[in-house]
Amino acid sequence: MQESAEIAIIGGGIIGCAVAYQLAARGHWGVTVLERDRVGGQAMVAFAGLLSGAPPGRHGDPFGALAAASLERFPRVAADLRERTGIDPELRHTGALYLALTADEEAALRLPPDTLRQYHPECRWLEARELRELEPEVSPLLRGALYAPWEWQVLSPRLVQAYARAAALAGARIRETVEVRGVERDGDRVTALLTSDGRLAVGQVVLAAGAWSGHLGRLFGLSLPVGPLRGQIVRLAAWGPAVRHSLYRGELYIGAKADGTVAVGSTEELASFDRRPTGAGVALLSRFAVETVPALGQATFLDAWAGLRPLSEDGLPLIGRAPGLANVLVATGHARNGVLLSPVTAEAVADLLEGRRPAVDLAPFDPARFAR
Repeated sequence: MQESAEIAIIGGGIIGCAVAYQLAARGHWGVTVLERDRVGGQAMVAFAGLLSGAPPGRHGDPFGALAAASLERFPRVAADLRERTGIDPELRHTGALYLALTADEEAALRLPPDTLRQYHPECRWLEARELRELEPEVSPLLRGALYAPWEWQVLSPRLVQAYARAAALAGARIRETVEVRGVERDGDRVTALLTSDGRLAVGQVVLAAGAWSGHLGRLFGLSLPVGPLRGQIVRLAAWGPAVRHSLYRGELYIGAKADGTVAVGSTEELASFDRRPTGAGVALLSRFAVETVPALGQATFLDAWAGLRPLSEDGLPLIGRAPGLANVLVATGHARNGVLLSPVTAEAVADLLEGRRPAVDLAPFDPARFAR
């Protein structure tokens, strides 16, 4: 008997599982997720679960608008997942501090109060004294910080498990260790996927294969300039008080978790498909942690992780219909923001599959921009 799927989702990472959950929540049947490894085993494993939205300076640009829309959806999605599956993603509100050590960093962050109020009524610059009153453990060398109240956190492994379980409970098939190796086409439609487990006839396809999307895109005749961006994270156990807010300095961050551990990340390296942490990466993150919060010098080293994030050529996600194919959608290229953007991406993809116009503007993320 030939296997078939009304909707086949290639990729069982955070985006693929979020799309499967959204379709299941809307009552779709015949959904199959194909994952070449294990669910959530690539980019998500090295994500600290910080939902930062857009920092000042990116509000109003395409990414900032998409991030704000997704962050707004998170409380409802987390509550729904908890009710459906019994898995609590542990969404909690922390707020964030964007730290300044140098005069240049201070100048970039110390925006006029009227500008800051456009982001959030409570967004403000903190002088060094105010910063240490709020977070006594931070380095006395810091000149100050920008307080951003919109930051949330989530436990990423639980979130992807909840997405996948909610989809499975509603009838979706989650097939791990199944690799897509070819496609069958009839004109501008894909009719079947040729996998390591056999042929799968399909009605519609969602390509959400993360860092492997560029390679798989070629099987469909698509030019998708998406490749792996390695991100390393160090995890510490802080037995004493650490920090209450998420701390950022440039691309690096410190996030204290509810269980007393501290995530320090993240490097950004173009490193092929190598997921192994490096000595240089661990040293960089450890040094940043101690220089930012000196008390972390006494914290216990637990482990180091590395994950592969899907980075597009222009740094923006690809969300929309695949050019030249009537029944294929693309949802990839989220880089280090896959967890953050999972609710809004899943909603938009489900809308497109149903022939509806998404609530968010997807024009800046149209996969056809690379074909042009």
